Amino acid sequence: MTEEVKTRGICLRAVDYKENDRIITLLTDAYGKIAVRARGVNSPKSKLRHAATPFAFGEYILTVKGGFYTLKTYDYLDSFPTLSENILRYYCGAAALETVDKIDEGDVPEVQAFTRLLRLLSDLCYGGGKEGDLILYVLDILRIYGYGVSFGEYKEGNDAKHYAFDLEAGGFVASPRQGSSVRLTADAARLFIAYLKGESPDAPSPYSVAEILSLLSLYVRTKTGKNLHSYFEISCLLKGEAPQ
Repeated sequence: MTEEVKTRGICLRAVDYKENDRIITLLTDAYGKIAVRARGVNSPKSKLRHAATPFAFGEYILTVKGGFYTLKTYDYLDSFPTLSENILRYYCGAAALETVDKIDEGDVPEVQAFTRLLRLLSDLCYGGGKEGDLILYVLDILRIYGYGVSFGEYKEGNDAKHYAFDLEAGGFVASPRQGSSVRLTADAARLFIAYLKGESPDAPSPYSVAEILSLLSLYVRTKTGKNLHSYFEISCLLKGEAPQ
């Protein structure tokens, strides 16, 4: 039996399938993360082509049969077009999509994740959001999916040049543990603590931000076994290097 459902969704990823189709990954407000077959969208004449493109946000009408979703129609709401005008903000947006795609296993719908992603994309596109907003988003997404990061044993007023963060424990530790700890410079550690408090410091050091993104990438890989490639691209841009 074929059922028809309607949900708001954001396209996280699109992969070509057969000659003219795509398999798109949507984060929806009603069903969480789902895979959807979009038939014929690779044809230049397809009216649904934009629905099957990363960053597409709209009302998706889907048919469901045997647990499989197929795109029927799409009502456009946004595509966050100005992200492409600034390479750093574009990569921050791409990192936001990749983060929830890699962390969400697709088994439990998380409306909070959909709302948080939509808020970040809107901030990046229309509100002047920057890389610090991405870090706040990532910390929220980690918390939503049960991988929350904490202060751990961090102590302010310490004159240490480096602080140890344990990837297994998800927090700072007084004594590094071989194989599971990484080091942050004191400046990056203080900035990270500010983000953990929900603060958004003005004009943070790009090198400290790059350190934090590298740490978060390692943390996600430790917890999920998945790599976040876009974080590396952002780190290159922050350091004045060309993305690979």
